[in-house]
Amino acid sequence: MLEISGLSKSYGPVHALTDVSFRAERGKVTALLGENGAGKSTLVKILSGLITPTDGAIRLDGEQVDLSTPERAGRSGVAVVQQEISVLPNLTVAENFLLAQPSRWLPRRAAPALCKPYLQRLGLGHVDPATSVGDLTIGERQLVEIARMLAQDARVLVLDEPTAALADSDIVLVHEAVRRLASEGNIVLYITHRLNELDEICDQAVVLRNGRLADQFATGDATIARVVHAMIGRNLEELYPGGGKGKPAASPAVRLKDSLTAGLAAPVSLDLRPGEVVATCGQLGSGFVEPLRAIAGVSRMSGGAVEFESERTKAGVAYCSDDRQLDGFFRDLPVWESLSAPGLAASGLWGIVSASGLRRSVEGIAERMTILPAYRERPVRALSGGNAQKVSIGKWLSNNPRVLLLQEPTRGVDVGARAEIYRLLRALADEGLAVLFASTDLDEVLGFGERVLVFHNNRLVHEAPAGTLSRDALATWITHGGLDRE
Repeated sequence: MLEISGLSKSYGPVHALTDVSFRAERGKVTALLGENGAGKSTLVKILSGLITPTDGAIRLDGEQVDLSTPERAGRSGVAVVQQEISVLPNLTVAENFLLAQPSRWLPRRAAPALCKPYLQRLGLGHVDPATSVGDLTIGERQLVEIARMLAQDARVLVLDEPTAALADSDIVLVHEAVRRLASEGNIVLYITHRLNELDEICDQAVVLRNGRLADQFATGDATIARVVHAMIGRNLEELYPGGGKGKPAASPAVRLKDSLTAGLAAPVSLDLRPGEVVATCGQLGSGFVEPLRAIAGVSRMSGGAVEFESERTKAGVAYCSDDRQLDGFFRDLPVWESLSAPGLAASGLWGIVSASGLRRSVEGIAERMTILPAYRERPVRALSGGNAQKVSIGKWLSNNPRVLLLQEPTRGVDVGARAEIYRLLRALADEGLAVLFASTDLDEVLGFGERVLVFHNNRLVHEAPAGTLSRDALATWITHGGLDRE
């Protein structure tokens, strides 16, 4: 059993954790929940030996453990698998295992024998250790990440959003592996923003809010309302806002006509109308992001055409990729600078702009995106995932867009910020924007999308109103390309 007792961490007057106590039992998966900024990352850093607590104790099987450095944490049997997959795609599975081993001499030829038992424990017995990691699916890479932690004799596994970037088929692989690890008597701490995973994989849950323990319970006894209330401190009436206030315009804002890109095996046609929210979905690599990339001009067209209703619409296309850290904002600059960047050309005279003028110009955008005044002078890298995503989306409002394209609009975003983002996007659609988003989150696709386009093997295989699809039917279309294929 892992026992956390009175754990606190302060940075001067700022209390990141305050008197947190809970237990995680062997053989069970314990969910660690909370909004971004609730204290989860601080707790994980303490468990991994990156920082030391101000107060409190950590015991494993009744004995206090020393987690003062990453090396000591590893020797104590604690392993943390971070959200970002760190295995190197240009190396083999065996070579990645060698990189994670403690500093000791180990012949390269011994690496396959070292890693094979751990691969088998996670259901990867079919994977040759000599295989390049780049040839594996994203889900298999995540399992290799976990397996090489097991090779360090880990007894406590902390998994930080291991399914955040995975499609449903890969999520199944990870879930099966996590259950297997728990059944072997390991302690598993599982951090997730996907609330459906509580029922699917977790036995008990611990909820942090503002650095304190807000609730803990067996997942079988909890409702989503209880979980959300514990996380955000209030009732969330609805996660997904209702449909639009009126019918979408009859004339499309943008039309794909038999469009073909390198990521598609067959042409795709799509009408996207002002006032509607359309979702595309599929497994990673299935081509479901290609309509967005074609409209945005990111993917080169090899056939067909993209037609806009007007030059104003063509100039008003806004595109948010699935990697906000790469191209969503300027990480080291204040929030207001990222929010003002797309409208910079129209903000000055003869190339001269006023910093104070730019700040004032984005105040309304920041208010609309519910970015608090205290955050607007901070660098974006200091924000939570939810606030960072608000910056990534909100920056385009300075350009008065007509078409909004979003890949994975709420990846790595907590439930409270998700609801705010959905409400904002719905409001923008009600004001006449055409919204097209691509997502691997099936609940998001069905809950927020009005019309759904399903891709399989780089082809558009199905299109239907979201209200006519069940989650199981949608998953079958995604994985098999149809309801009658097994």
